[in-house]
Amino acid sequence: MSESTSDNLLYNNSYCPALFEFFCWPQTDADQLVNISCSALRHPGVDSSKFFSRYCLPSGKWSNVSFAPCFYPDILALLDKSYIRRPPEEREVFERIVRALRYFELAGLSISLTSILISLFIFFSFKSLYCSRTKIHINLLLAILIQIIARLTTYGLQMVQLKNSPKNECDVNGSVYMYPKTAIFDCICPLFISFLQFGITAMFMWMLCEGIHLHSILTVSVFKNHFKTYYFHIIGWVLPFCLTLSWSIIMFIKERDRRCFNNYNHLKYYWVIDGPRYAVMIINIIFLLNITRVLMVKIKEGSEKQLREDKRRGSMNVKSLRKAVKTAIFLLPLLGITYVLETFTSADDKPLTIFAIYSSINVFLMTLQGFFCSLLYCFLNVEVRETISRRLETTQFWYRWKRYLGKKEQFRNRRASEENRTYLDPNSNSPKKFPMELEECHLTADIDGNIQN
Repeated sequence: MSESTSDNLLYNNSYCPALFEFFCWPQTDADQLVNISCSALRHPGVDSSKFFSRYCLPSGKWSNVSFAPCFYPDILALLDKSYIRRPPEEREVFERIVRALRYFELAGLSISLTSILISLFIFFSFKSLYCSRTKIHINLLLAILIQIIARLTTYGLQMVQLKNSPKNECDVNGSVYMYPKTAIFDCICPLFISFLQFGITAMFMWMLCEGIHLHSILTVSVFKNHFKTYYFHIIGWVLPFCLTLSWSIIMFIKERDRRCFNNYNHLKYYWVIDGPRYAVMIINIIFLLNITRVLMVKIKEGSEKQLREDKRRGSMNVKSLRKAVKTAIFLLPLLGITYVLETFTSADDKPLTIFAIYSSINVFLMTLQGFFCSLLYCFLNVEVRETISRRLETTQFWYRWKRYLGKKEQFRNRRASEENRTYLDPNSNSPKKFPMELEECHLTADIDGNIQN
């Protein structure tokens, strides 16, 4: 069949044939406009209350289609800046970078999830580790665990949605392919986004509790011991819940049609929940600066009376406190820098190399927060390691392992002594050649002997 004959079959002056392009366009009479609901699009950033259209030309050919009317203005601006403006060859590379970053993010979240679960198991297994300081550590790890679970669940829901792909051809009747109803996804996804924001806010609040606790150790404590935990839980859990609930209600009222609260962090309503986080960061910085100042004064004074007083009050000594301050100073920028970068900076419109480096650093810091907290508060903590060592020493496995190491050391010592004896020949007047280490060792012994004589 010739090409002209094929064109006559595909393009008829009386109608435009059914065509699959992103989804199925129905057969339409010539010189007619087809309007389709934006809800047919898969992208979560579309406004389902709007329509996009495509014109069937009088020649029986379809015109080009633009999906711009379907997108929210902020999402369209983001797509234009990061994707649409790029040349076609860069778009493919951009997609590969984004896909690789998602795999990198999943790997980092999995590492943090495993680390936090191990840390919580250790803290809950050894009751001797329970104190006000470790309780704050546990709650901080729980807050990070909440946001990790929320992220992984949200990504899982999005992957399930993407698997429900449309057919690659039109129906016989040329009917429009509509994507399956996603009422469950549209209801569950915003809940997990709110759950994620609750975890992030709780993490900042428990970092504030860390600062308050360290500050109260060095200065006059305002609260009684049995009130401390109560106030800490109000700051760490109740306050984040109220902030997240307020933000969620605003989003459900103002952006109800926005699927999965897409691009929520670029909306003005986000400051309802993001503003208090930055306020907490500023307060924590002030706390840590004052803690460092007071700690330097204590170290400079170094009075035994002060150390005995700290011990009598049941406080941490200066050495332990200094380690705690170093940990807090390290974790504060680690836990906060990603949100500062996300709010005030962006590399979406930068060259691909800069975009890849910037995004990789951001993903690295964000996804491994749980791992670093577990590393500093649990795995590298001297008290935790000593407690685990004492527990292991009481187990049969540890006894056998120590016994094996002891026998191995005895064998090494016996072998070394036998090798030393082979160099000594009592029947010979001429000295034997010794290795360099042995010659030096015996020379020192002879000199010492002569001095003693």
